[in-house]
Amino acid sequence: MAKKFIPPAASPEKGEQAMVEGILEGSPDAVGVAVIRLDCGCRKMAAINQSGEPASKIIMYRDNAESICEQCQNDHGDYFRVSNQFISWKTPEPDQYTKEMIIAKVLGSQG
Repeated sequence: MAKKFIPPAASPEKGEQAMVEGILEGSPDAVGVAVIRLDCGCRKMAAINQSGEPASKIIMYRDNAESICEQCQNDHGDYFRVSNQFISWKTPEPDQYTKEMIIAKVLGSQG
């Protein structure tokens, strides 16, 4: 099955921004945070380093909820339910070549 196209987002939504900043604060080696939005409203996030490797644990959350949804509890946010994914870069951002390498490694090809 071909990988579905998932359009990139320019930046985190208002509710995601505080999570991104908290993840970056706790991950000194991070150059950005991978944000994966699921069709149920839950999100998965993790800091990534200059090599595209994890720089934090994966954090799953849902806005204004005590826990993630039941579906995510069962399938841990299955890839087939991804509605959008992108990397929120730390300032200063890596060069374009490094960003492209990290995006390909972390999120895969989006075309």
